[in-house]
Amino acid sequence: MSEDSKSRSSRWRAWAQRDRIVPKTQQLTPSSRWLYRIDHYTSLPVATIVVVGAMVCAVVVGAFVGFSTGWLIGFETGTSAITLMMLFVIQHTQGREQAATQRKLDELLRALPEAESGLMMLEEAPDDVMRDVEIDQRESRESAVTDHAGPG
Repeated sequence: MSEDSKSRSSRWRAWAQRDRIVPKTQQLTPSSRWLYRIDHYTSLPVATIVVVGAMVCAVVVGAFVGFSTGWLIGFETGTSAITLMMLFVIQHTQGREQAATQRKLDELLRALPEAESGLMMLEEAPDDVMRDVEIDQRESRESAVTDHAGPG
């Protein structure tokens, strides 16, 4: 293991040992920080209660106002904007989590001597290679099941 690799490894271990629900803000770009905070707070149960309450209030107010065209346009525009924003928030946080999970799986593949290290780059492989690997793994699973089942 090279010195650079050792220093990176110790740096990552130190970073991973920190306690946090939302990543440390000074370690993220401002946009990531903002998106993580939105994701964190909107995933709380109280956020659901607030949204349901706001919807009920909007319907009650709309009933008193008479559901005018201006009111409906404003309501639809607001809900569309919030929906689109939440789509980007969810996509951002899931993308980062998926990338982190991929790095963890790659590390496990590297650590196990009997693992097939070629699988680490499988997400970049062409479709025909993906199908071949799937067929090979399916055959391995089927033979493992029949080996464990034994004679009937």
